[in-house]
Amino acid sequence: MLAAAGAYVAFGVGKHQADYLLYPAGICAIALVAICMLCVAAGALRVWLFVRRRPAAIPAELETTHAVPTGFVFPSLAWWPLVETRVAWSAPTGIDVTLEPRGTLWTEVITPRQRGRHTRLVRRFTVTDVFGLCACSFDVAWDEPIRIAPARAAQSAELAVGWATGDAFSHPSGRAEGDLVEMRAYGHGDPMRHVLWKTFARSRRLLVRMPERAIAPSPTTVAFLIAGPGDEPSCGTARLYLERNLLGTDFLFGADGAAAPARDRDTALDQIIDSASSSDPAAALDNLGKNIDPVRLASCIVFAPAVDGPWRDRIAAFAARLPAPPIVVIGVDGAEPPAPRPRWKRLLVRGVEDGDAEGRALAGVPALRDALEAQGLRVQVIHRSTGQIL
Repeated sequence: MLAAAGAYVAFGVGKHQADYLLYPAGICAIALVAICMLCVAAGALRVWLFVRRRPAAIPAELETTHAVPTGFVFPSLAWWPLVETRVAWSAPTGIDVTLEPRGTLWTEVITPRQRGRHTRLVRRFTVTDVFGLCACSFDVAWDEPIRIAPARAAQSAELAVGWATGDAFSHPSGRAEGDLVEMRAYGHGDPMRHVLWKTFARSRRLLVRMPERAIAPSPTTVAFLIAGPGDEPSCGTARLYLERNLLGTDFLFGADGAAAPARDRDTALDQIIDSASSSDPAAALDNLGKNIDPVRLASCIVFAPAVDGPWRDRIAAFAARLPAPPIVVIGVDGAEPPAPRPRWKRLLVRGVEDGDAEGRALAGVPALRDALEAQGLRVQVIHRSTGQIL
């Protein structure tokens, strides 16, 4: 458009009217566009020749919200006239890219926003002139595996687990795991070390010690992760429970998209990562209840996203078949959004919308918690970055 306008001014107006001001101005506009195009094309060729055979430089450990330098470099063209360069990840999406100078090169620093597993990396390089008149973009692809894990929640989030104490709560139907404080008549097969020999010497009755029936500490043995919009903080909380052994040593962990429950920490973490590709939240929750002994489901945790959806009704149906309602753990990020500005201030002052996206998502959590509790579920809301129980 600038070149066309320059041609019209130079040859359509300036030359016919012998205007010695408009004619050179039009020629300068055409020359500026031509020079910018040549510089951009040459700069794009220089960058392409530099990066086409370079390795992908993907870090082995990637976590959401954590900035990581990849070690990938490409020319910054700082000494080239009129041009500048930038790069972005076309695939996978959800990666923020910042550039840091290193001499005449740019070095790449990435911050993943979404967990997932990918097999191909596509970087889009863009060379543009400083006036924004023209730009040249091209893609370079690498077939390299990429594994992005959710950032682990703060360690204080372990307070969300409800641990019962054995000595303080005696129950007649509890398991016999308490101290040896009760007695009964000797039976065939009882260990001889539990026999009360002093009592036998006085009364000639053979009695043995037996433990009291009490509710002993019992960690959660079954957990399930629901994948859906706003689930990244909950995934980080689930990772904390796994790595801190808060689910016990003999646990079952399921996630959306997984074929079978996991019994070890590494497999469970892989299921959390792979759940990002699931499109039907809580679809596998029904199979979990059918394939696991109901006795184990008496102690169950469900990690749920912070955004309401059809998964809430599925949790309610799942909980109706359990001997005890599960604990629903919701992970959240962000800060509480500020109070809305007056209308006159919004009209006169342009700026960022009230609260960020995470803050707006956090604003809907109280209503979600009330809805879950109205269905008879126990709910814990955990702030991932601080570990605070909200």
